[in-house]
Amino acid sequence: MLRLPLPFALRTVILAVVLSACGCGGGDTGSVTPIPTAPTLVLTTITVSLSSASLQVGQAATVTAAGFDQNGSPIAVGTVTWTSSNTSVATVTSAGAVAALAAGQSTITASTGGKSGQATLSVTAAPAPVATVVVTPASASIAVGGTQQLTPNEFDAGGTALGGRIVTWATGDPTKATVSTTGLVTGVAAGTVVITATSEGKSGSSTITVSAPVLAQCTSTSALQLALGEVRTLTAAQAASLCVGGLAASSEYVLIPFNNSNVATLTTNVSLTGTNTGAVTATPNLAPSFAVASALTDLWEPAFRAREQRDIGPPRSRALVTARGRGLGASTQLTGVPTLPTVGTVVQLNSNLTGNTCSAAKILHPARVVAVLTHTIVFADTLAPAGGYTDAELLGFGTAFDTLGFALDTLNFGTPSDIDGNGRVGIFFTPGVNPVPAPPGGIVGGLFAERDLLPATAAGCIASNEGEMFYLPVPDPNKTINSNYASKSTLANRAIATLVHEFQHLINAGRRRYVNNSPVSEETWLNEGLSHIAEELLYYKVAGKSPGQNLDLAAVTADSAQADAINTYQFDNLSRLISYDAAPAKNSPFSQVDGLEMRGAIWQLLRYSADRKGGSGRSIWYPLVNSTTAGQANFNSVFGDIITNTRDWAVAQFTDDDGLGVAAKYTNPSWNFRSVLPKIVTPNAFPLATSTFVAGSPLSLSIVGGGAAYVRFSVAAGIAAAVVSTSSGASLPANIDFILVRTK
Repeated sequence: MLRLPLPFALRTVILAVVLSACGCGGGDTGSVTPIPTAPTLVLTTITVSLSSASLQVGQAATVTAAGFDQNGSPIAVGTVTWTSSNTSVATVTSAGAVAALAAGQSTITASTGGKSGQATLSVTAAPAPVATVVVTPASASIAVGGTQQLTPNEFDAGGTALGGRIVTWATGDPTKATVSTTGLVTGVAAGTVVITATSEGKSGSSTITVSAPVLAQCTSTSALQLALGEVRTLTAAQAASLCVGGLAASSEYVLIPFNNSNVATLTTNVSLTGTNTGAVTATPNLAPSFAVASALTDLWEPAFRAREQRDIGPPRSRALVTARGRGLGASTQLTGVPTLPTVGTVVQLNSNLTGNTCSAAKILHPARVVAVLTHTIVFADTLAPAGGYTDAELLGFGTAFDTLGFALDTLNFGTPSDIDGNGRVGIFFTPGVNPVPAPPGGIVGGLFAERDLLPATAAGCIASNEGEMFYLPVPDPNKTINSNYASKSTLANRAIATLVHEFQHLINAGRRRYVNNSPVSEETWLNEGLSHIAEELLYYKVAGKSPGQNLDLAAVTADSAQADAINTYQFDNLSRLISYDAAPAKNSPFSQVDGLEMRGAIWQLLRYSADRKGGSGRSIWYPLVNSTTAGQANFNSVFGDIITNTRDWAVAQFTDDDGLGVAAKYTNPSWNFRSVLPKIVTPNAFPLATSTFVAGSPLSLSIVGGGAAYVRFSVAAGIAAAVVSTSSGASLPANIDFILVRTK
């Protein structure tokens, strides 16, 4: 990671974006409850897994055994004895190597300690060899830049069709056409070429005729002529066959293909072929490629959220805490945490965040009450490793959240639920977070577990702590748990931003279940986007900034306090955006894949859409959190059509602060990304990935729903340039829009 010289540097800080909840309860009088003795774990179940459950005679496989204890958790299985029920069909070695000998079935068994597990293996006769290969179609015609999918068909000596055979492809003349490993042919230059498919030594072929692009007359007088900075959405005819230029001076353009599908997984291939298109000159702060510093790592654990959604389900799928937890009476909290616990007392809280988030057995840890504040209770796990946070440091985290984070999030998103009736949110600093899996080199900065908003019953979630709370990891300088949490400063620097991020998740989940009676939980992409907005709002508050100020590098590093604010509270949002900028055609702001790229994109799209809509922050964010719909329907109800917003935002990715004087809807009013982002990447250049498009070099793109590509080219003075666009050898589909911008 390239770091800026302090105090005016942006430094890498790893973000926690994992979703989970925390809870508080009540009812204890303050006495210390003994720690229950953990039950002895014993091997109870063995499962057997074959690398392939179906083999042909002569093939081999491997078999493995896994053990589970009485709670259904993994446990070492030790040395097992392997047997085959039918050794004439298959044999198995002591190392788990399986050999297929004859057609039939055999049960492979692993045994140890009186326990056993089985897997069934099916063996079929070896297939007949390939005798002939026929390629379809036998011939085809495509234009330069166009594509044609070929299909191999293999047959045995009797003419029976065979399937699943390995096929290799080859082109007779790569200067005329290329072929992929899957048989997709792309025209390169006019001419005829033979494409061959080979399987088991037998070959078949297809003859491909490649023709030059056929355009309507494209001359200087018929060419589309744009003013500098003009943004033009092309018609379908213009997108298929664009004629542009014809100006007295040379001109430059960016062509932006945008996939207007609202299904992020819908990928569309686009092929471009140009005539008279040339290279572009250097544009300030814009490079065709870049490298993100290798230290860029986020603090998140998307697998936890995936497990949580699977384990808990939608809001109405489980029982809710009733009168006791909704301020309607009763005074006893099942978690044993009094409504106003005494500082120094110890209570028991479930710290288990592994396994099934709802039904896994509780692992109670002694939690000492460090502070009881207006909105917050701070708990310290007494089983934390030595060398961790001091009480003064823990009090500082709690006070910062109580006086800053709590007000910020409740103002913009709404007040949290209060199922434990204590009017406070718990922060539990516990080593229960430290073992939660994280990306290599990363850490989990904190979690909100939604289970804690449900009753600790079979109809709810037995693992629940029954209260609004967060879990934060603890420093482990001696690396007694693992090596990821040795740096106290790394954890401490992210603590407040993490709490503000996770508090949005807590408010969102609690209000959907207990206030707004929503039938659905918020979709991950929008839920994460709102939590990243919470981080941005925290930055504005600490730095004394506000949306709409078009913040540039000078503004965010004006002095050491400003540099500290951008480093601590906003750097992660900018880093995620850089990850998205590296591949905008392959990533979507409404992707169902929880990754850095999606998070960077949805944060920026939400900020763009809020700036475009106008109004106060609460008038925008509150309706999104307090909705009974989710995902795109929720977004559309506040901002209007998500595709319209995303398309215009995609254009603004390139045109904002480029000195082109574009319309307001093609700008990002709150941030000057061309000024700020170059200082976070290597080399120092604006990181949006673009392609240079020159005549004679066809360009192939794959664009996901909500994704866009940026194709730059120049046209010499006094001539016109032609661009032909196709999709998989056919006309462009309706889900591909083309936007053309003149940049010089």
